[in-house]
Amino acid sequence: MATKKKELLIEYELEFLETKLKELKDYIQANPYSELADRMAYKETRNGGVIPICIANKEAQRKDLTQALKDYAEILRTVESMRDKEEAKKESKGNSLIPARMDN
Repeated sequence: MATKKKELLIEYELEFLETKLKELKDYIQANPYSELADRMAYKETRNGGVIPICIANKEAQRKDLTQALKDYAEILRTVESMRDKEEAKKESKGNSLIPARMDN
């Protein structure tokens, strides 16, 4: 019974990581390096005026995208490793079915 619960937990973790991989991939594709621009906003002063401020410059955005790519590669390696381990376990145990009369 415990092994079944552990298998379900591992499968859940794999699904979670695959979801995060998709999110990271979508984020990276939505923000290509060639289209980066400084993100500007306006801040209100005490006198009632407004001044422009830089929220995120190109360099900071590029650094964030580079880190996202590194995270993506690391998560991908982890998912592939976990899948390989699960396949190896299934192969070593065998995929044969247990007859109902022996399953007690």
